[in-house]
Amino acid sequence: MMSRFESRAYKVSVVSLMIALVPVLEMINQALPLRAPWGMSIDFVALPVLLAFFILGARYATVTAIGMYLILTAFGFANFVGATMKFFSTVAMVVVLGIFACRWAKGENPKAFPLPVLLIASVAAIGFRCLVAFALNYYWAIPIFMSMPIEDVINTMFLGSIWGFIGFVSAMNVTQGAIDIGLAWFITFSAGLSRRALGTAATSRASSAR
Repeated sequence: MMSRFESRAYKVSVVSLMIALVPVLEMINQALPLRAPWGMSIDFVALPVLLAFFILGARYATVTAIGMYLILTAFGFANFVGATMKFFSTVAMVVVLGIFACRWAKGENPKAFPLPVLLIASVAAIGFRCLVAFALNYYWAIPIFMSMPIEDVINTMFLGSIWGFIGFVSAMNVTQGAIDIGLAWFITFSAGLSRRALGTAATSRASSAR
């Protein structure tokens, strides 16, 4: 007999909760902005997407990311460009983590990687995020946001160095990606969320077997 943790209702509830967390985290970020020493803004708005991944998997994390995108766009928490960048950079990590999960994750849910695999998967996911962010910034986001050709932006802000631009984009995305994955993993596993979920699921299955 299917436990409630394997039911569609449970999965819909988790995804709904994660999406509901998005505006809360964004409002906190707006009220109490957090910045790295070199000036970049750090936020936790994509954290629910990574939580959904570790709890339910890539498909439900992608649904959560779509909800995040709609909220950030429709309710004015971020402009269209910012919401689009956040969506694609986050989904890029989910895709890579999902590929690793298909081969190495233990169990269906939550997605428990052995630590060495988690580290390799995280590096690969953040690396892919950087590639996606670089392409979107170079060909689309920065020219729209700055209202000037990308070549002029690089000449003005990075002394004409494309490597300076790549380094800047990479530094921001490595930092944010590491925070998103690391914090989601900690909340899901080290903070005991997965143990409570799995323990309750095991109890439910045992009860249905009697």
